[in-house]
Parts: sequence; C-alpha cells; structure tokens
Amino acid sequence: MGVAELLAGNNGDRGFVRLFGYQESVSLDTRGRFRLPDDLAAAVHRELGRARRAAGADMPAAAYERLSFYLAPGTRKRIFVYPIPNADLAVRRFENPPPGMDPEVIRQARDYFYNRVRFVEADKQNRLVIPEGLRQHADIDEQVQQITLVAQNYWLTLSRTELVEQRAAEEQEAFEQVAPDLLDPVYRTPPESSGIPPSSEDGGRSETDPQQ
Repeated sequence: MGVAELLAGNNGDRGFVRLFGYQESVSLDTRGRFRLPDDLAAAVHRELGRARRAAGADMPAAAYERLSFYLAPGTRKRIFVYPIPNADLAVRRFENPPPGMDPEVIRQARDYFYNRVRFVEADKQNRLVIPEGLRQHADIDEQVQQITLVAQNYWLTLSRTELVEQRAAEEQEAFEQVAPDLLDPVYRTPPESSGIPPSSEDGGRSETDPQQ
C-alpha cells in the first residue's frame, strides 16, 4: 500500500494528474467491478482540484470534479486507467507515431486501441466496472477474483495480481541497469556542462573513472 500523490506540473505538464508510489490489490465482484481504495479516491479528488487550478480555463470544470477515468488497453496484459485531464496522453502517440514504424501496423494497433477505450465513472461507492473487451485484453476472466492497481505517473495500471508479482524481479533488474545513468546526474554529466565538478569522496564515479 502506498500514498497517491499528484504534482501539478509546469509547461507541458500543466494541469495533468500525476500519481506516484501506490500499489494495492483489490477484489473483483461477479459483475467485474472493483472499488477504489479510500485513500486513493481521496487523493485523486484532492489533487484533481489542484490540477484544475493549475490548468486554469484550459479544461472544463467537469473534467476535474467527477471521479471518472478513461480505461484503455495497455501493454503486457494490462489496462491503463487515465484520469480525465490526462486522456489526451492516451492517444497522442498514435496520432504522432515515431518515424520508421510500419503505417499499416500502426493503423491496426490504433484501431484496436480506439475500439476498446471506454469512459468509466465511479458509482457512489467508488466502484468502477471493467468493460468486457478490456477484461479480455488483460486476461481477466470470471475466475479472476483479485487484481492490482499500480500508479505509473500519468496513469494507473490494472492487471492480474500474479502478473504484477512475476514482473517485480524483472523490473528491479531493469532498474539496476539504468538507475546509475538516470539517478546520478552529477557523476554522469561532464563538468563543463553541469557546473559541478565530479567527486568520488562519497563513493560516486566520475566520467573518467576507469572502473565504469
């Protein structure tokens, strides 16, 4: 269990909801519904208000007042859950794909994606229903009774709990591979561009360290 936190960003992130540090397993009922945990629901409500103030008049007020989301097919048998102010992020890359990708494959993937995106609003008990097409996408059949919510910055993911547990070791290994470059900018940035001379006094490595 974690704490959901939103940062109302500047520039390109202005008015977007951002969620970090949250993972929680929730139960599915026979109608394919799950209940948003109280702490997550409260945090989303609170931070939607903050995002609304950051966005000004750029988005209609209703986008920040209702506890509602766009549910979309995600990668690796996951469902991506976008807060309404972040909905544009779900389609932006399909509209502007990276160069060199096969246009026909992009078209097919885009059609698959758009055909399964659904708007879902929480009921009075903060329950959300997972549409059938998305349940099929994520292999969440009638036998699945528990799923896990994970905060992934601009969206939440939903997937079968056992898949989250299986991916944990793989994700940690990937983190260890890239973290020194991503989280240690002082020692990875040339002194002339950073303005801060590298130092190994606290165990850090400089650009010229032969042990890299």
